[in-house]
Amino acid sequence: MKKTACILVLTVIWGCSSREADQIPEEIQHLENLTVYSVEKDAPYQIEFVHERSFGETDETLIGNLGDIAVDGQGRIFIADNQRVLIYVFEPGGRLIAELGREGRGPGEFGYINSLQIRNDRLYVFDPSRFMVHLFALDSMTGEKSVILAENRNQFQKLSQAFPYIYNLYVRDNDTFIAKFVSEKVDELEAWKSYETRGLLYPLDGSGKISANKVLEFPYEMRILTTFRDGFGGIVPFSPFFGKALTVLSGDNRIIQAVPNHFLIKLYSPEGVYQQAFYYPREKIPLTRESAIESKVADYYVTNMSSMDLPQFWPVITEMIIDHDDRLWIATTVEDMSVLEWWVLENSGELITKFQWSRDEPIEAVKNGYMYTRQADEETGLQQINRYLFEWN
Repeated sequence: MKKTACILVLTVIWGCSSREADQIPEEIQHLENLTVYSVEKDAPYQIEFVHERSFGETDETLIGNLGDIAVDGQGRIFIADNQRVLIYVFEPGGRLIAELGREGRGPGEFGYINSLQIRNDRLYVFDPSRFMVHLFALDSMTGEKSVILAENRNQFQKLSQAFPYIYNLYVRDNDTFIAKFVSEKVDELEAWKSYETRGLLYPLDGSGKISANKVLEFPYEMRILTTFRDGFGGIVPFSPFFGKALTVLSGDNRIIQAVPNHFLIKLYSPEGVYQQAFYYPREKIPLTRESAIESKVADYYVTNMSSMDLPQFWPVITEMIIDHDDRLWIATTVEDMSVLEWWVLENSGELITKFQWSRDEPIEAVKNGYMYTRQADEETGLQQINRYLFEWN
């Protein structure tokens, strides 16, 4: 499936234009083991999608607030309901076959469901409200155990500067974890000023305890101190304007990160040691009031854009998904703010295909030759998961 690509490794080679080389920022040029791909080459494959089935409400169940999803090797779909605080399990044909967990504080009970992940024939349910992850066996659909996360965080000085909330949990294939914390230390508060937060990745062992000093520290996202008419406000994420650093794990536990302001992907070992990076010199899209309106940013924030400390351009990368073959699916901003342009890449960075997809139907997962999206009914607001078969040609 791999095709020959125009590649640049620290210097311009194989016919990439000097114009493209001039677009490489200085801080990126200095990266070791950097591969730069040409954006002027056409995608070697096209991709076609066929809608097969939708999952959600049935005669037997009413989903209150559709949360995260996961798909196992058999094609069964696990959908979190954040209102009823439980998980629905659908067989590939669409029939509801099980409900897992419920709201509560006992074993296999949840306060809130942040994410669903599947590794080694287990479903991992991350509950940040209780600093726990719950494990369910896929063969029996029963709860195995619940693990308390990062109980020993007070032993790590760096985490004293971070809110104790675990922002994300990444499950590794050896039944250990990586927890992401976010440091948000602000010395002076100023209305509409932007503040940088930093992400901190820490390894957790199978018992949930932090097992070593941090794996990675990196710029995570910009936040802004907002003000409201009643005098209250807060430092809130502005991902639509700034983007945020994105992290996924490969099948062999390597850490893959994307930065929002460049088409730059960095690969690290499971221990957080930098290995290589690849870069596409994409043209950036100017951030304007008109484009913010087109992208459906809330009116209140559009009205106050002139008061904000905003970037000049929209984020280049907005989403990143890794599929079962370790291919990267990366969403990029284009001039048409109603869509995102998705790039599908080999994990080496070589381009496979590109396609545009509506922002109103975000892509949630790619598994076993299917793409799963989330779609809301404009009139009722009810949400469903759509499954598409895709083929390369």
